[in-house]
Amino acid sequence: MIEIYYNENGIQKASLEELDKLRSKKKWVQITNITPDEKEIVQKEFNLHPLTSEDLGTEGTRIKVEEFPEYLFSVFYGIAKSKTVGLVELDFILGNNMLITSNKIPRESYEKIKQDPKKLESLFDKGLDFLFHYLLDQEVDNFFPVLENIDDEIEELEDEAAKRPRPELLTKIHKLKRKIITIKKISLPQREKISFLAKNNYDHISKKTIPYFRDVYDHSIRVADTLDNYREAIGATADAYMTAVSNNMNEVMKVLSIIATIALPLTVISGIYGTNFDVLPGQHLAFGFWFMIFLMLLVAGLMVYMFKKRNWF
Repeated sequence: MIEIYYNENGIQKASLEELDKLRSKKKWVQITNITPDEKEIVQKEFNLHPLTSEDLGTEGTRIKVEEFPEYLFSVFYGIAKSKTVGLVELDFILGNNMLITSNKIPRESYEKIKQDPKKLESLFDKGLDFLFHYLLDQEVDNFFPVLENIDDEIEELEDEAAKRPRPELLTKIHKLKRKIITIKKISLPQREKISFLAKNNYDHISKKTIPYFRDVYDHSIRVADTLDNYREAIGATADAYMTAVSNNMNEVMKVLSIIATIALPLTVISGIYGTNFDVLPGQHLAFGFWFMIFLMLLVAGLMVYMFKKRNWF
C-alpha cells in the first residue's frame, strides 16, 4: 500500500496518479508491505537504482547508509512492542523534494504523525530531512520500553534464582538471553550507521539537522550499552541459578550423608544381634531387645550431638 502526503495549504493526501503534478512539491511516500508492482512503479517514478529497488522488496537487508547521486538510501531496524522480539526493517530514501519510507508492517510512530497534521506540516516546512530524523528518532526511542521490560524480567529471574531455583527457570533465562542477543545483533551496526548521519556530510541532509541526528546517535549508544549490561546481568543470573541448584544439591547430599552415617553403626549393632550364635550377650534377658534399641538410639543421639557441635548441619 502506498500513501502520499504533501504540504499545500496544509497536509494533503495524493494518489499515485497525481505524482506527476507533485514533482516540484515536497512529498512523503509511505509504503507498507510493498508489492512487486508497487516496487516497479516507485523505481520508475523516482528513478531509483535497481539495487535500491531490490532492497525495498527484500526482507532482512543489512543496516546501511548509501549515498546515490539523486538520493540517500538508509536501512535501519525498529522493534515491535510484544512479548516476543520482532525486528522490523525500515527503509528510507531521502532525495530532493521526496522522502520514501518502506516497511513490512504498519509502524505506530508513522501512524501517529499521520494523525497529527500540524506536526507533520511543521516538519515539511523545516525540510524532509527533519521528517526523516523524526521517524528514525521515534523508532530508536521505541527500544527503551522493550529494554525496561527486559530489565524487569531480569530482576524477576534473579529473585526466583535466589529463592526458588526450578528447571523451568533455566528455560526462561535462555529465552531472555536469546531475546537480548537478537536485539544486540542489530544495535551495534545500527549505532555505527546512525553515526554516519550525525558525522558525515550528505547532500540531502542539511547542517541544521545534524545536531538532531547526533541526539539519535546518543540514544542508539544508550541502547547498545544497556544491552551490554543486560547480557552480563542475564549471564550472572544463569550463574546464580546454577550456584543455587548446586547449593541445594549439596544440602540434599549433606542430609543423605548424615542419615547414612548415622545408620551405619545402627546397622552394625543390629547385624551383630542378628547373628546365629548360641550365646549372645543379653539374649536371654527379658529386656534384651529394648536394651539393643536403647543402645542404637544412644549411638544415634551421640552422633547427632557431635555433628551439631561441629556445625555440620
